[in-house]
Amino acid sequence: MPRISLLSYSKSALVTIIIACALFVVYAFEKQEEMEWKHFAIADPLPGSGWGTGGPALADFDRDGDLDAAISRRETLSAYWFERKNDSTWVRHVMGESKHLERALGATALDIDRDGFVDVIINNVWFINPGKLGHDPDAVWKSGEYDGGGHDLVAADIDQDGYLDLVAYHGVEVAWFDCSQNMKKIIVGEGEKNHGGVAPKGIGDLNGDSYQDIVIPGYWFENPGRGVGIWNRHEWPHVPIMHATYGTSIRSWVVDLDNDGDNDIVYSDCDTGHSHVYWVENLGNGAEWKRHKLPDPPTPPGSVSGTGSFHSLGVADFDRDGDLDIFAGEQEDSTMTGREPLLSMKPPGLKERGVIWLNSSPTNPSFTCVLIHVDNPGWHDAVLGDVDGDGDSDIVSKVWNKDGKNYHADYWRNDIK
Repeated sequence: MPRISLLSYSKSALVTIIIACALFVVYAFEKQEEMEWKHFAIADPLPGSGWGTGGPALADFDRDGDLDAAISRRETLSAYWFERKNDSTWVRHVMGESKHLERALGATALDIDRDGFVDVIINNVWFINPGKLGHDPDAVWKSGEYDGGGHDLVAADIDQDGYLDLVAYHGVEVAWFDCSQNMKKIIVGEGEKNHGGVAPKGIGDLNGDSYQDIVIPGYWFENPGRGVGIWNRHEWPHVPIMHATYGTSIRSWVVDLDNDGDNDIVYSDCDTGHSHVYWVENLGNGAEWKRHKLPDPPTPPGSVSGTGSFHSLGVADFDRDGDLDIFAGEQEDSTMTGREPLLSMKPPGLKERGVIWLNSSPTNPSFTCVLIHVDNPGWHDAVLGDVDGDGDSDIVSKVWNKDGKNYHADYWRNDIK
């Protein structure tokens, strides 16, 4: 093949190339200028002074037309819901207490008892919405226990009965719980002693049979039909991080990113330093895949190079241009020393970043990396939702192990123009 040089192009061709490059740079700059996010504190500080915060779960608990947040704290053994009055005012109410909250991490919102009011499930315990929060926000939430929970809890309609069920994963066992049968537990399969992997939305139809399959690091489980029967385990090309702080752990999101009619996998490494973000292209009903690594975010002034733990992940059309973008946030967490060869949770001196990779094509994804926030507050298990009802996706998050002054919960309002 002949070697091509710029000298072989005509002047007109060179001008065309230069203009095209310039337009791309202008486009990327303009899109970054248009990305405006405003931070509000939901609670700062949260109750208690120790590490460990479950959730958040996001839903309109009082049915007033906007989204509220639910969070638990290990130290206080209590779960709380935060009533959104406006963007800067969130009122804390106690949902209930449970010994199981001592180990809580994951949480999700769904209507367990089918009464039309959204409830909350956390580690081994659920809280039933009393249904009168609109006029009595301090009403008691009834609670109950179930045989499951752990790092990842996700709501999904596994049996296709029109109602959300619960999927749980922590380390080895993957299971789903049928809310219509008093939280009956159905074993899906086993992972490879991962720390986590199915949250926040690692569930979707990967083989085109219309049933919801389940993703964990390196494998996906094929729904046999309505969730009952043998869930066959298939491989997908996940890349583990050697000497990860807490072993292999990811955040995952099943979505048709390239708009070709089948679902792909977006995932971020988490619970370790040296994390990255990928999208994995489905090339044939979940049997063939192609992995694409997104560029690591730039190093902001005053920070250090490298990456921390991307423990928050979300996919949405954040800039409302018709294609799907990818969000990831590095968690605020103390670094770990003296445990070599295990990695630190982040390089010492790194300022955690909230990042959106803006997509420029609905059918051939190409991403421009934009920082929406740098330094505290950091991110942990963020959830997406239109909190303020203006038609775009906002972000609600909390902190797990602070490296700043307080434990806190946070809301970022999307002010995209």
